Amino acid sequence: MKIKKKTYVLLVLVIGVWGTVTYKIIAGLNPDLPELNTPQVLAKANFKVDTVIDTFSIKTVDRDPFLGTITKPKTVQSSTKKRKTVTWLPVEYLGIVKNKNYKEQIFIISINGKQSLVKKGQTKDSITLVRGNKNRLTLRYKNEQKVIVRKAH
Repeated sequence: MKIKKKTYVLLVLVIGVWGTVTYKIIAGLNPDLPELNTPQVLAKANFKVDTVIDTFSIKTVDRDPFLGTITKPKTVQSSTKKRKTVTWLPVEYLGIVKNKNYKEQIFIISINGKQSLVKKGQTKDSITLVRGNKNRLTLRYKNEQKVIVRKAH
């Protein structure tokens, strides 16, 4: 009989614990929302808006407020420099020479009527070859770049 009493007491405790856990879960899923009291809105029909225009002006200050020194207005110098137009020597792009074993290309150009073989980065008659392909060259002469298109034969 003692064993049955302990079993019943333990059964009541287990049911109580599980009931409490179930209640907490259900109460957490469905919380009671508080009632909101909406305040009464009192509307006034006649609105009057006073608009006052605030005027101000900005004055130049000659004295630095932090250092106390007097500043002089800076004179603006125009930085419009006239570029000198560079007269290029007559240059023609005649073609390209390429070896299958080497990746380096050699370009055939005519400068002032004289044919020259020029590699990328090489300078002839103060004209430097910047880059090139089979259709066009980019040359630099006196810090000015120019693109020369290959002459069609």
